[in-house]
Amino acid sequence: MGNHSDGMDEQEPMSYGIFALLNAISVLVIACPCALGLAAPTAIMVGTGLAARFGILVKGGGATMEAASRIDVVAFDKTGTLTIGKPAVTDSYQTESMPGEFNTWLDACVYELESQSSHPLATAMCTYIRENRPDAVSAPHELLEHTELPGRGMHGTVQMPEEYAQALGWPAVTRARLLVGKDSWVKEEGCRMEVPIETRIRWADSGLTSVTVALAQESADTGCALSSFALTDQVRPEARDVVAKLRKRGIDVWMISGDHPAAANAIAQQLGITNVMAGVLPEQKSETVRMLQQRGVGQETEADMAKCDANETGVGGWMQKWLKVTRRQRKKRPFARVAMVGDGVNDAPALAQADVGISVGSGTAAAMETAPVLLMRSSLYSLLTFLDMSRIVFRRVKLNFIWASMYNVVCIPIAAGILYPAVDRGLPPVIAGLLMIASSLTVMVSSLSLKFYREPKH
Repeated sequence: MGNHSDGMDEQEPMSYGIFALLNAISVLVIACPCALGLAAPTAIMVGTGLAARFGILVKGGGATMEAASRIDVVAFDKTGTLTIGKPAVTDSYQTESMPGEFNTWLDACVYELESQSSHPLATAMCTYIRENRPDAVSAPHELLEHTELPGRGMHGTVQMPEEYAQALGWPAVTRARLLVGKDSWVKEEGCRMEVPIETRIRWADSGLTSVTVALAQESADTGCALSSFALTDQVRPEARDVVAKLRKRGIDVWMISGDHPAAANAIAQQLGITNVMAGVLPEQKSETVRMLQQRGVGQETEADMAKCDANETGVGGWMQKWLKVTRRQRKKRPFARVAMVGDGVNDAPALAQADVGISVGSGTAAAMETAPVLLMRSSLYSLLTFLDMSRIVFRRVKLNFIWASMYNVVCIPIAAGILYPAVDRGLPPVIAGLLMIASSLTVMVSSLSLKFYREPKH
């Protein structure tokens, strides 16, 4: 009887085949990559939803947020981005050398030509003429053709009254080209500047943007600038604080503007921006962003780059300087990740070239279509929120990957039976399944905890 009871207490040994099968099932269940597969998508999904709550539309998804989490340089457009985008005319000049009602006739032509454009400067000029020179709105004139040249101005063809043609020394001219735009463009078209140099210097030193009005012959590259408007645009109240906080985070801040260098530098000085590229045409903005990407990041090159001036050395000149700087810096930092913030049609190529293109909510349809990130609020503080949120989201993605990887690294050997000789126990498939579910739930909870994110106080 004693021997019989001892035999009942003994457990029959498990066959090698069953033991191997159970361990194989446990390893298969544990190795299921559910947690690894959920690590990034869940965090990014919660992050993009959270961004939308704060008025930030991320169209580029995870790739955009990943790039934004490691931004080295932020480049701003000036008009409509660092400024409110509602310029107003503060001063003007009209020639006194022409007879009769010439200035009224010219204002009438300018009013109709500028009304064909949606540019903020054109809108401001129309408003100024309508409110301060009402006679010009209804003055007789004839605009025959009009064309908008991005980054330069408006070009039109007007019927030239005989009296005014003779006064300009063009007795046989019946049609003339009307140019309304940047000083540099008017000069390129062969027009001599009638606007006093003292007036233009005073406007530039005050940070005003000048728009010149000129008439030129159709058959020859000769003409004269007979009128000019000085406009100012109010700087966004939060812009200086945003620039300071970006620099505090170790991000280089640049301003890329098509405005005159003196006017652009005056605005940059107000905002504390030391890196300014002025006089940049729309087609050159994307090349400027590409150069920023190639030059890397470093304090030594930043000082050198700030000395470059597109209007003094020519576009080719400062690009050559950038290439030299790039070759010296490449050994330290092979490239820089650049975010471009803009709002206009002129900014679309640069927004597409940047690692992260960001359009402000008041931007044009072209800018908003091109940029993978839209700041729907009017405040630039949304930019800081987006960059901060991107870093936190991808920090959580890394945390999820670490947890999921550690789970597999630790549990797969246990499921394979590494502890069996020591404790005489393996990892049953049921327990392996529960551990797999727990791992996935942990990753999900980790991602969902991003919902507790709070926008930084500004």
